[in-house]
Amino acid sequence: MKQTTKPVKAALIVLLAALMALAMAACGGGGSPAPPAGDEPAPPAADEPAPPADTGGDEGAEAEPLVINFSSTMNQAETGGQIIQHFIDNLGAISGGNITVNITWGGTLFDTMGEFDAVSDGAVNMVALGHMPHTGTLNYLGFPGFAPGGPEGAIDYFNDIMFGNPETSALVDAEAESFGIKYLNAIAGGANALCAKFEFTDLDSLVAGSAAFANFMPPQWESLGFHVVPLPPPDIYDAFNRGMCDATQMGLTPMVSLSWYEVAPYWALDGTYSAGNLFTVNLDWWNGLSAEQQGLIQQAATEVSEYSKAINVDAIGGDVKTIEDATGNAFVELGQADLDRLWASCFEATSEGALKAAEANGKADGMRTILEEAARFTGYDWQG
Repeated sequence: MKQTTKPVKAALIVLLAALMALAMAACGGGGSPAPPAGDEPAPPAADEPAPPADTGGDEGAEAEPLVINFSSTMNQAETGGQIIQHFIDNLGAISGGNITVNITWGGTLFDTMGEFDAVSDGAVNMVALGHMPHTGTLNYLGFPGFAPGGPEGAIDYFNDIMFGNPETSALVDAEAESFGIKYLNAIAGGANALCAKFEFTDLDSLVAGSAAFANFMPPQWESLGFHVVPLPPPDIYDAFNRGMCDATQMGLTPMVSLSWYEVAPYWALDGTYSAGNLFTVNLDWWNGLSAEQQGLIQQAATEVSEYSKAINVDAIGGDVKTIEDATGNAFVELGQADLDRLWASCFEATSEGALKAAEANGKADGMRTILEEAARFTGYDWQG
């Protein structure tokens, strides 16, 4: 098994805090198609990001036979699982049925922490890497894992940094290669949301009304004026009931899954959307494939990245409808100034932790380059 460099303790604490929100938001969820409440901001004007290279492959083409061993921490029924199944089905179609996928669902083979080592060491050929738990090692993936602009904006942001921008993609590729892996794409995740026991109309009234804000990333929320109480997500429902917290923020879909709307009936989207769950392959295995096999797999991976945008728009709309139907309250539509403040707090808190982890591994300059591009693409004036 490959030896990885351990980050400093302070950075690890920040990264593990981010995991609770980021990884859960990225997994997506079900729901009937409906538009999210309110118009979310479009991503700022920027150069169009280039997606992973489409190296060919015609539908129904005869490919050399291949079985891909794929380990997934997702369940097949959730949105992330539906995205992977779409990839599997499409790959079978464009390869004439000659490329198939042997998949293990639900983390039964390797869990979130084990999947990185599994694909790095070649125990499996491919995973949809939930990268946030591993940014202490994969430092160049430590840029903010959220972005404005809906699922489309989040994917365009990831594609720019990981595949489109020559400087940042070279850094990301080299780091991945040093661990024996290669990224094929990123898939869209869900929205992030705020909820409270009390009625609020904007960010200031939410801050003023909250005596105890449950979250695992104190630097971001304390910078906005909240008094943060660190509580793990499974404890928050009971904490609302017992008066230990009165407001919180996390990924919308896990919040719905945990039925927090039963104890906190006032909600708003915070304007940020997740992406990640990178389709990641073992590099030695990949290099041993034929050009035709590589082309077909990359074609299917690129297509499913686009597919993930639409399915997550539908999932977000379904989650919003579930909450509004259950509570009788419409989602609060935060103004642009509030959305800008929330994005600034996210960027500053995440970038601080990313730079600390990268510095411990001698990658501070590269990380700064990536953060500068992340800021440019999202239109944020980062002073760094």
